[in-house]
Amino acid sequence: MKKVISKLMAVLLIASTAAFAGCDNSVSDPGTPPEEVIRPQQSETADNSNSNSGEAENGSTENDSSEIGEENSDGLLVNAVSVQIGQNGKTNYSITMYDNAEANTMLGYLSGSPLLFPTYTYDTEQGFVAQTVRGSYERDDEITVTDVHAGELYLFNGSQLRFYFKDVEGANITAAPIGYFVEAGDLADAVRQAYEDSYNNVWGVEVYFVITKN
Repeated sequence: MKKVISKLMAVLLIASTAAFAGCDNSVSDPGTPPEEVIRPQQSETADNSNSNSGEAENGSTENDSSEIGEENSDGLLVNAVSVQIGQNGKTNYSITMYDNAEANTMLGYLSGSPLLFPTYTYDTEQGFVAQTVRGSYERDDEITVTDVHAGELYLFNGSQLRFYFKDVEGANITAAPIGYFVEAGDLADAVRQAYEDSYNNVWGVEVYFVITKN
């Protein structure tokens, strides 16, 4: 019994000391995934986010594009987000997001500080990792996609965000496009390595990501 209690206290201690490294955005001791990511609050998120972030969220399109320093053209938020794949990922991947309601709602929950984002679904056959994300989302931007390409992100009914790390012909999905990785060449290898690094993770996480809004 004492060993069990000691182990539990150790886990709680780790969970309370999550820390992110500075310059290189690497994670030194991630601890537990954030509560809001583990148990998304689908009912309150939109209202709470609007009241907390005020003009910052409502004006995210203009503010984000000016901070990025690149023109927001053709409905794109260029290099809106930086992502590292895995807790110890060394490569920073840039994600360009679509300037639609779904993508802007997601951006409203991010900040310039790195967020450790766990995914609990890793489907090698269909080539994606997935997690339910916070927010109340419209569905006006849904489209039907026959063939999915590596690096694309889609939001499905039920607020499931999928990141496809390889091409999938004949996927025939209906979802809202969120964005895409600017460089997608080595995504399959990076995701597989992150999955192996998280194998038997105490939290049940399949693949970790570190996300930062630019």
